[in-house]
Amino acid sequence: MKSKISFLFFVAIFFGQSCFSQQITTDNSQTLEQLIQNSLGQNCVEISNISSTVNGNINGFSSFGYFERGSSSFPFENGIALTTGNISSAGNTLNTSSLNEGDDTWGTDIDLENALGISQTSNATSIQFNFVSVANQIEFNYILASEEYQQEYPCFYSDGFAFLIRESGSNDSFSNIALVPGTSIPVNTNTVHNQIEGFCDAENEVYFEGYNIGDTNYNGRTVVLTATASIIPNTEYEIKLVIADQNDTNFDSAVFIEGNSFNATVDLGPDISTCGQSVTLNGDIQNSQASYQWFKDDVAIENATNTSFTATETGTYSIEITVQLNQTSCVIEDSVDIILNSEQTSNEISDFSYCDDSSNDGVEIFNLSLKDNEVLASVPPSNYNISYHLSSSNAQNNQNPIINPIQNTSSPQTIFVRIEDTNSGCLAFSTFNLVVNEKPNFEIPDPIVACENSLLEGTTLIDLTLSDEQIIDGNTHLNISYHFSQSEANSGDNPITSPYSNPNTSETLYVRVTDSETSCFSTTTIDIQFQTGPEISTELQWINACEQDEDGFEFFDLTSIIDDLLQGLTDVTVSFHETNEEAFNDTNPITDSENYENNIQDFQEVYVRVEDNNTGCASIAPLELHTNVVMTGFITSPYGICDDVSNDGIANFDLLLVEGRLEDEYDGFNTVFYLTEEDRDANLNPLDESVPITVTNSLTIYANVFSEGCIEPVDIVLEIDPPVILEPLSIDYCDEDNDGVTSITLNSFNAVVSQGVSATNVKYFLTEADANTNENILPNIITNTSNPQQLFVRVTNVQTECYDVTTLDINIIGAPEINNFPDPILICDDDMDGISSVNLETKIPDITTNTTDLQITFHNNIETAISGNDEISNPENYTTATQTIFTRVENETTGCFSISQFTVFVNTLPQFIPISNFQNCEADLSGVADFFFNTKDSEILNGQNNKEVLYFENESDAQAGINQIDKFSAYQNTSNPQTIFVRVQNLSNPNCFGTSSFQLEVGTIPNFTEASDISVCDDINNDGIETIDLNETINEISAGSTEDLDITFHTSEEEANMGINPVPVNYTNSTNPQFLFARIDNGEYCFGISAFQINVISVPIVNAVNSVERCDDDYDGVLNWDLTLSELEILDVRQVNIEVSYFRSIEDSEANLNPILNPENFTNTTNPQTVYVKVNNTISNCYVNVPLELKVNLPPAINTFEVFEICENDNNNFDLNTINDVLVDVDFNVLFRYFTSEADAVANTNALDSNYLYTSNNDTIYARVEFSTTHCFFIYPFELRVNPLPTANQPPDLVDCDDDFDGLLRFNLQEQTPIILGFQNPNDFSVTYYSEDNTLISEPNSYLAFNGEVITAYIENNTSGCSNIVQFSTIVNRKPFVEIPDQVVCINNLPLVVSANTSYPSDSYVWSTNSTAPEIEITEIGTYSVTVTSEFGCVTTSTFNVTESESATIELTETVDFSDPNNITVTIDGIGNYLYVLDDGNPQESNVFENVALGFHTVTIIDLNGCAEVTKEVVVVDAPKFFTPNNDRENDTWHIIGIETLPGSIVYVFDRYGKLMKQLGSSTKGWDGTYNGNNMPASDYWFLAEIRQGQTAFDVKGHFSLRR
Repeated sequence: MKSKISFLFFVAIFFGQSCFSQQITTDNSQTLEQLIQNSLGQNCVEISNISSTVNGNINGFSSFGYFERGSSSFPFENGIALTTGNISSAGNTLNTSSLNEGDDTWGTDIDLENALGISQTSNATSIQFNFVSVANQIEFNYILASEEYQQEYPCFYSDGFAFLIRESGSNDSFSNIALVPGTSIPVNTNTVHNQIEGFCDAENEVYFEGYNIGDTNYNGRTVVLTATASIIPNTEYEIKLVIADQNDTNFDSAVFIEGNSFNATVDLGPDISTCGQSVTLNGDIQNSQASYQWFKDDVAIENATNTSFTATETGTYSIEITVQLNQTSCVIEDSVDIILNSEQTSNEISDFSYCDDSSNDGVEIFNLSLKDNEVLASVPPSNYNISYHLSSSNAQNNQNPIINPIQNTSSPQTIFVRIEDTNSGCLAFSTFNLVVNEKPNFEIPDPIVACENSLLEGTTLIDLTLSDEQIIDGNTHLNISYHFSQSEANSGDNPITSPYSNPNTSETLYVRVTDSETSCFSTTTIDIQFQTGPEISTELQWINACEQDEDGFEFFDLTSIIDDLLQGLTDVTVSFHETNEEAFNDTNPITDSENYENNIQDFQEVYVRVEDNNTGCASIAPLELHTNVVMTGFITSPYGICDDVSNDGIANFDLLLVEGRLEDEYDGFNTVFYLTEEDRDANLNPLDESVPITVTNSLTIYANVFSEGCIEPVDIVLEIDPPVILEPLSIDYCDEDNDGVTSITLNSFNAVVSQGVSATNVKYFLTEADANTNENILPNIITNTSNPQQLFVRVTNVQTECYDVTTLDINIIGAPEINNFPDPILICDDDMDGISSVNLETKIPDITTNTTDLQITFHNNIETAISGNDEISNPENYTTATQTIFTRVENETTGCFSISQFTVFVNTLPQFIPISNFQNCEADLSGVADFFFNTKDSEILNGQNNKEVLYFENESDAQAGINQIDKFSAYQNTSNPQTIFVRVQNLSNPNCFGTSSFQLEVGTIPNFTEASDISVCDDINNDGIETIDLNETINEISAGSTEDLDITFHTSEEEANMGINPVPVNYTNSTNPQFLFARIDNGEYCFGISAFQINVISVPIVNAVNSVERCDDDYDGVLNWDLTLSELEILDVRQVNIEVSYFRSIEDSEANLNPILNPENFTNTTNPQTVYVKVNNTISNCYVNVPLELKVNLPPAINTFEVFEICENDNNNFDLNTINDVLVDVDFNVLFRYFTSEADAVANTNALDSNYLYTSNNDTIYARVEFSTTHCFFIYPFELRVNPLPTANQPPDLVDCDDDFDGLLRFNLQEQTPIILGFQNPNDFSVTYYSEDNTLISEPNSYLAFNGEVITAYIENNTSGCSNIVQFSTIVNRKPFVEIPDQVVCINNLPLVVSANTSYPSDSYVWSTNSTAPEIEITEIGTYSVTVTSEFGCVTTSTFNVTESESATIELTETVDFSDPNNITVTIDGIGNYLYVLDDGNPQESNVFENVALGFHTVTIIDLNGCAEVTKEVVVVDAPKFFTPNNDRENDTWHIIGIETLPGSIVYVFDRYGKLMKQLGSSTKGWDGTYNGNNMPASDYWFLAEIRQGQTAFDVKGHFSLRR
């Protein structure tokens, strides 16, 4: 066999458990007694004497215990497990390493070796117990799982495993009952496995579940198997459960036993469908103490108490066997379905569809046994053998059945089903497709960020569909749904409707992306990030204008409610809007919110938007604007209370409740009630609200509502509403099934129970207490619990809210008894239109036997039958197609009715099209072929429904319907060609039929050689996938044929038969083994099919090998290597049938040339160098090449030096890390350590501290320089030489006076150099200076220093570089700060005080006036100076000038009265420079003020030189344009402003008609807008003013407005 060339590059090899999210859990905490009794004990089996003589305790762990399926997919819910390793390793967490637990000290169980005839077992776990059963058969279910299920190990290895049983107390040998079903072969990995290519054939593959299924940590396992033993009832037996490693302790195994499956049983066998007349059932358990009872359809069969029973009718038969066991009764049961005299049919089977996994490779594993139930459902119940095939011929000939599981090779791929009735031998055939649909691809959605929606209460509607386009990314076949949980997204349950209502909280939703064409789905998540609006007041916000002109329009300051609304909230933006939508969308804000006039008369609601400046989210509150809240907000409708049962129209009213309802939510009002309108107008006799008021029928009372100076009258009608009075009721209600229990629709009683009450609301309750408290309201549909059923009814008048409660007794009465489903009416239509006339009334005797007092009508649908409407008007001659008729049978007395339904079948005679010839190829040279006529059904029926096709050899048989050919079995032609006759008949009426015929033709097939199987070695991936050149197979098939053959290859026999989807000649298999079907065509009608298998043989398992690295010893990169050491890393734990060789190149390895003869002493020739390890399986001759890199690492490159000089210090120490950068140029990944001896450096011990204390001026140190990555190192010795330090003498501080008050001064620092050097030779040393921030001073002879700055002098030896430092300070003494500006002397404010005080007590002063005080007084103009000296002798002189000025004198102010505009002119005298100010206005240079308002004003004159201001009060006399007499203390009266300064003046006020309203003097109060105590209306009024201004008299006329 040729070996496969491996890849030139290294691929990581990993074998082990596939990744599954869930595993079984194990528990070893139970005692052995608890484990067996709790998991295996049943009441029909008694267990005792439980023990375990050998288990994993010898190795310190438990090898048996309890397991649970949990959320995994393991077949058993729970049970016990025995292992050859640690029970904890069987599951719990994923373990991808091989399980090889247990050592040679853990022994075996000799009974296992004796029973199985094996040896060399170890690591055994054995549990033994005795039991007694009441039946003659016991069984339990188990699964064998093993790490041996990998590579070729099942071909050569098997761990020992058995369930051993024998009668207790006997010396008989144990018998093993853990056998391959139907054989005496023990179950183990060697006897149950699939085909292992290149090593061995499959063994009992049908019982092998597969590899890496998950749930446990074992590589493979069997299907669920059942161990069964026939025993003598009531006899004690001994059983031993044992498992052990064999030949070696590698690769552990385990057996899982299903909990509570160990029990006594009786087996009636599988369900039976047979053409026989009877079936005999045997339930004998061979226990004389047992009693038997047979049942048919759950009904005990009289006198059927024997061990067997003969069934002569179709039905479900069961047996119940009772045995008294100690103090309890043990019951054993089984049942079986029997169908007799049934006709074999097969209905269509649906396609087997899977959604692809995340690989989207279009390939899935199909367990065809999952279709068994559907296949069984497609045929009549019986006992069947079901097999699945890749071609129709294989199914028909019962060849090459598919062994589960199967991996599809195409999508769709057709599977052919053979269904054999084992009782009657009847066959049925069907097909279905394997379909693998892709999972949909999608884009992960971005989060949805939402703000609270103020339009809704407590929720926000979020449009999830906004994310749809991003998710589907243009794929219109994808449907999106959103869910609240991952499980709902997985199941598709409870999708969220968009927009969905979010309760204003952030949350994560789950997205299901479904392909509408395949129903496959993917899931993801989407975050809803919710941001709330600002927290504002929730109280009602309102503004009342208290208008007086009653036009319904006023101006409102909307901002007045902001403080109450925000409650101290900051960092927000407030805006006002006319609609909620505008506020929500932040559009059209109200611009003049402080003076907003309502545009909706009387009452308007605007909306306040408060937006968070950080998040942009807003809260919105309504703001009510009332021109008069009493009229627009108060509830002034009549106030009513319900009368009592006396209905006398008399009741008491609580005025406090009346006031509360009147004012509603508006606070700040005071309401006073009166009995009469006159009392209210006169404010007399107010009512005491604490005393109830008695009313008969109705009463109008009167009230004044007071608030903030506004008074509004209100009239309130107090009404007494009539009571609701109900009488008890009794009502009949129809039962649908006459059992006295029915569903009752309560609202159907509403009209009756209302008893004439208008505007009612009706509710139903179970108790009177619930009805009175209006709690626990019943749903509209209830089911009665008694007959009659009593309920309590609450009827409320929704206009007055008055109600009453009464009882309702519901009497349940029966409906007519009928046959609900009578037989259909059968019609054979002779005109082919499918329509016929029928007499429906012929079915009445089938529906009811007694028509007395019954009304019977026929209907087209169930709805009209229930309502009794639209009955069929001519039932005795009704024209119809096939239709279901609904019959209403109504009791004319009670009105109760029942519904029956039957079908009218109007069958048509079949229509035939020309039937094509049925062609097939001969099986040999006889001219005879097999024909399956069922394949012609669809062509003959041509879409006609509800008909079947039968086949016959002659026309007379077809007409009579006798001697039909079995269309599901192969029919061989008797001549070529041959005529076959067809009968097509209606399923519901076989007598409605027609006949036709077609020809059988037989052709010949090509001459060719059958293809041989192909075997190749896998590559290093061991994935079972390789590319094969099929040209060699073409040559093989064509060899010896004289025909010109066209050969194609296909992945299924169906495609080969159809000649579709040929695979390329260079073919890559998709499964292993892979079946291919060669189609051989000679250009004629028939073609040949040759099936062969491609087998990809696995190569040895190898592990990833790391590069081998060593340190060089001489920098040449060459070393000697032992290559065989790599085998420990490369090879698996089991190294049988393996040989290893080594090569310098991949080419040599592939050619098997020039092997390395001495791999234990190999010298590399390059660095790095790759050699190739060839691992070959001596059985299959398949191998892999593993590259092994050899790498020689060099130590760090060293810079050579002999001496390293340092300067001495006071601590005699040195930081050895300083040497690091000297030793190497690049210190990345380099480690440095220092030693006092070479031996310590080599041993890497006693390393020196990096803070090294030198002991002499010439210490020898050894440096170890090592790479941190490779740890290769070099040792270098050097001398550490210590040089002395120079002397730095202490200089004095530098001191001087400041020159410009900034605390800075320039110094010559070099003046200090001679002092610092002292007697040291200045030629041998250098002195430099550094500022306080340690910056080198580049110009020390002129350095700008600050006061107290510390200067550091650095003295360095020019030869050794050793240095020393000394420090001194710069002292900048303060210069007094004196700066006196020029001064002004106010001649009316002498003398002038001038100060030069510096606030330093130590400073001295000398003035030009010879004064030595800090300040002087000046009374004359001139030039002055002062000199100030500090305590350090620092001096400052200041010189200044003194000039004069004075305050202004106001000579005259002139005003122009009664003018428009009004002006003021000011005349002054003074020598200063002046500005003019009116009231609190801005200063101006002009002495004239224009457009001055009427009234009193203040004129101020300011001297710019600082002399005192002067003021004067001036009055401008004029008449105001309006006044508002509303008692708000603003403009409440009207008079000429300033007239009090014009004594003797008189003003007359007239209305627009010239009527004198008021005469006013110059000193009287203004007009208050009343005339004879009555308020005058808002209007324009006129005045005449007779003005006396000194000696001048004149008249002024004009008009003004009164506003209210």
